[in-house]
Amino acid sequence: MTWNPKLIGSYLLMGACLILIACNIGAFLFIPKVATPLAIILSNAITVVLMLLAYQPVNRLMQKSFQEKAREFVEKEKELEGLKDTVASLENRNRELESRLDTWGQMGSAPSNVNFTFKVETMTFDKSGYIVKEEPVERFLSDPAYRLADKNGVFDKVGRWMDDVMHPGQKKVLYIGKFYAKASVGIDFTKIKFAVKDGAVSLFGVRFTKLNDLAVTPDDDDVNHCWLINEDDFGVSINPSGLYQDFTQAYSDIRAKESAEALEAEVDALCNNCTAIFRQNLLERFPGTTFCDSIEDSTETWYSLKEHIGDPGIYPIASNMFLMADVLSSSAGIINTPALK
Repeated sequence: MTWNPKLIGSYLLMGACLILIACNIGAFLFIPKVATPLAIILSNAITVVLMLLAYQPVNRLMQKSFQEKAREFVEKEKELEGLKDTVASLENRNRELESRLDTWGQMGSAPSNVNFTFKVETMTFDKSGYIVKEEPVERFLSDPAYRLADKNGVFDKVGRWMDDVMHPGQKKVLYIGKFYAKASVGIDFTKIKFAVKDGAVSLFGVRFTKLNDLAVTPDDDDVNHCWLINEDDFGVSINPSGLYQDFTQAYSDIRAKESAEALEAEVDALCNNCTAIFRQNLLERFPGTTFCDSIEDSTETWYSLKEHIGDPGIYPIASNMFLMADVLSSSAGIINTPALK
């Protein structure tokens, strides 16, 4: 406990006042009876003076005691509030746990049904490279797709004549374009259907397809240009004339479209090859199974594999298809083919 010098002084001053009051009372007991009335008045006056002197230390001590009691009360209030918050938090936590247990109990009592409701991604097709082409402009003068055939007005002819004078030599178009292709390939089991006739199973939709186009981020160093150039005996130069701007833009767009179509054709060829191998492996395990690529004209009743996976006649076939697709997905990885030429 730390003692305050003012409190120590208050205690000492109050003690001294009490001693003086006691001495005052004791001293006047020995005064003769003749002087008693005067002694009483004098004693009371001295007592009042001593009480006035003792008032300030007594008041300071009372304030100190009150502050200590008030501090204890505030601390008790804080402890009580903390206990209330703890109790409320525990009650909320208990209520959440009871709700979770009830939810889990209800879900556990409900029957489970696992279906093939997903796509199995077996591989990723990834390809990138450059397409470089150089062709004479005269090949495209009469093709409306390249926007030169419709420029036969007087001003167009004069402009081309002046360009031939300023930029002599054979005109060619030079195209340099970077292409990217990245896609996931696999089987969508939700699209597979089956029909049963005379104990034989026919399957529709057992085919590898492109499931999704995957995002590709071009490199900052990629080169993409389509220039009109002039070539003569002195060398090759870039023709900056705006007369052929529509032509070079059209040429660039058509070449980019050709690249995309070539990549799609390559993905289709990959899917067809995987489909043939997959079907052959399935036939080796389940002879008599047939595959259909179209059921529009079929008279059979076709059922969704997803909704009838528990059918005893189809379950072994479906399980083997899933296992084979899963093995392919874990072993095929990324198919990175050479760049287009």
